[in-house]
Amino acid sequence: MSSLLHALAYRIQEVGEELPVGQVATAADRLRAANGLLAWVMRASATPAPAPTLTAAGEHLDHAAGALLAAREALAGYLVSIGLPRDAAVPPPDRDWHAALAPAAPRRVAADAPPPKLTHFWADRVDELTERSGSRPEHGAESTVDLLHRCAKAVPDEDRGRLRRELAAVDPAVGLGLSAVAPAPLRFLAARLLDHPPSKEDLPALREELLPRVRKLLPAVDDIVVDELLARACYAPPPERDEDRPTHPVDAAVAAAVLVGVLLKATGREPDDLDKVARELREAQEREDRERRG
Repeated sequence: MSSLLHALAYRIQEVGEELPVGQVATAADRLRAANGLLAWVMRASATPAPAPTLTAAGEHLDHAAGALLAAREALAGYLVSIGLPRDAAVPPPDRDWHAALAPAAPRRVAADAPPPKLTHFWADRVDELTERSGSRPEHGAESTVDLLHRCAKAVPDEDRGRLRRELAAVDPAVGLGLSAVAPAPLRFLAARLLDHPPSKEDLPALREELLPRVRKLLPAVDDIVVDELLARACYAPPPERDEDRPTHPVDAAVAAAVLVGVLLKATGREPDDLDKVARELREAQEREDRERRG
């Protein structure tokens, strides 16, 4: 009876450890980041199309994670109810006699294993855009704002290797967030370069001034990616694109960060001035809000 009890307890512990709590929580975080990016795209698009909201899906994932945690607690409570402490180290049952007949056991994930990560599509595309490759740092910027600062510091010296390392080191969700963070300072700095808010009439001059500088750091970027970012900053119609050549989602995020760095240099500012730019941008927006209300 004791051996049967221990076999049952071992199986219960095994089931509890295999519940995908970490994976579900990670999926919920990724979905929230995607929802934020989708909201920005819908707001920035000149012709917004209806898209299903991801909020409900995120809530479902949160509920699922809670249910899995509750299930794990219930299993631990059952162990206590049959006379075993929930943290007892239960030896595995002896299955030697039917080892040849038993199906292969599923691979168990260690309890302290890190949450699963997205694939390397982000870093792979960064390598292609910069035409650089090599080792990828294990630790990079933990926030999109920090990443934007780091990218800006690689621009003045046209240090393509440093830019590539900073970009390749981050999680894809952090990198893709550049598409949401960079456009506001991009437009603000373009206005400082022109001494007036950029408009569609300024687009050719901005393109002529900035595109060659971007290409020094991103030699493989498609011109239309930069054109779209500058058109958005100038509130101009987007350039016509070939529907058979969709833009890679990484391209716009990386190009936007590089454009911010290029504009900092073009306006005589240092990369560390990005915080000051953010303050000036907030003040300008507050003035515009007051003028509209007044």
